[in-house]
Amino acid sequence: MGGLILILPVLAFEVWLLATTGKKQCKIWRQARVWPRLAGAVLIGLALGVWLAFFVQYKWGSGVRVIGFPVPVRFFHLEDGRWVDYLPPEAMQWAGWAANFLMGLVAPFIPFKAAEFLRSVKAEL
Repeated sequence: MGGLILILPVLAFEVWLLATTGKKQCKIWRQARVWPRLAGAVLIGLALGVWLAFFVQYKWGSGVRVIGFPVPVRFFHLEDGRWVDYLPPEAMQWAGWAANFLMGLVAPFIPFKAAEFLRSVKAEL
């Protein structure tokens, strides 16, 4: 259950970003009646969420491969020339898939959060 040290902060960040910037930006787009932007952000977020949760694979070294980003959900390690699959406990997998999918949903709103931060810094100067 040590993986929760990684999963819980990622989930908290994603929920916070959706609840603040995501909600605010969706409200702005709804009031301006810019439906294509809202639909585009949702479709990009859904596609990115599925891709991050189930299709992203990368290497951690010459002998370890993982699936899932930013939270690894499946691990493969090289043993005697063969790749052996290691699955964490099922609850950890579900939490990892949820975190990875939510990261895809959050990704379209990250530039808006950065712009909001820069506006607040500029206002303080």
